[in-house]
Amino acid sequence: MTYQQQVALTVTAIIAAVILIAYFGLGVVFFFVALGNKKREDPTVPCKGSLFEKNADNPNLLAGYKWYDKTYHQEVIIKNRKGENLHAAEFRNPSNSNVWAVMLHGWTNVHRELSSYAMEYYKRGFNVLMPDLRGHHNSEHKFVTMGWKDRLDVVDWINSLVAENPKVKIIIHGVSMGGATTMMTTGEKLPGNVVLAVEDCGFISVKDIFVDRCKRKYKLPPKLVVPQASLVNKIVNGFFFGEASALEQIKKSETPTLFIHGDKDDFVLIDNLEPLYEACPAPKEKYVVRGAEHAVSSHWYHEDYWKKVNAFVDKYLYGKAE
Repeated sequence: MTYQQQVALTVTAIIAAVILIAYFGLGVVFFFVALGNKKREDPTVPCKGSLFEKNADNPNLLAGYKWYDKTYHQEVIIKNRKGENLHAAEFRNPSNSNVWAVMLHGWTNVHRELSSYAMEYYKRGFNVLMPDLRGHHNSEHKFVTMGWKDRLDVVDWINSLVAENPKVKIIIHGVSMGGATTMMTTGEKLPGNVVLAVEDCGFISVKDIFVDRCKRKYKLPPKLVVPQASLVNKIVNGFFFGEASALEQIKKSETPTLFIHGDKDDFVLIDNLEPLYEACPAPKEKYVVRGAEHAVSSHWYHEDYWKKVNAFVDKYLYGKAE
């Protein structure tokens, strides 16, 4: 091999290595942006650009915060099946009800930002449990799992409630990532104590939502980002994005589920709703909120939203006909 050929081969190898590093680097960056720790110094200050910042003066949102801050609650910690600490806020109702609403928050959020939802269940006399999902608020996990590993943590929370009171009745209600977590959870083998679920604007799968975000938000070809980020996630979190499917989980559900989605949702497109609804073999209803953007259906159309939710609760908790 001539000197010129050696130089050409070396240059080619260097260029190939740079391309490979850049190719993989995009996935690494995407992983940390999407799934890096989402804890905030002050949980009362919403994320910049979030729906909570944009709707900061919404009266229903403000009423929820006021209720949260003035209503007695405490932080509770349990061990999950791996022996890791799980954190949640617990509101025990003075009514001594045996009904618990388990509230599951969204991506980058804190449980306090579901206060207006929790307040509605509390007003009905129910107890409320508000877990911190992985990588958020008081969670001791360093990375977000978009509901996939959270689903097993939620099952552990459910089992802890049942162990305390075998007669407990449990409602699961999640919004956005919490909606996906709700569906992922109902695909697990659950005790009969879980009487119903409400999923609000959840996504089909982690892979689907990230492919969509690459296309519409970052204007990047998903093939240049998602497979590499998925590989990083496999190394860090133990699963590929394609494994984390609310669609596949909901196919196994035995839990009556109310599916809610705003038809103007630009974050988790309403296209996610129909495949999820059709795949669910359990008793189900769907509620398309006309004019609602992402995760604001309860805030913008509060009365209609809770009329629908409460009717579903009455039907499957108390057996009341609509």
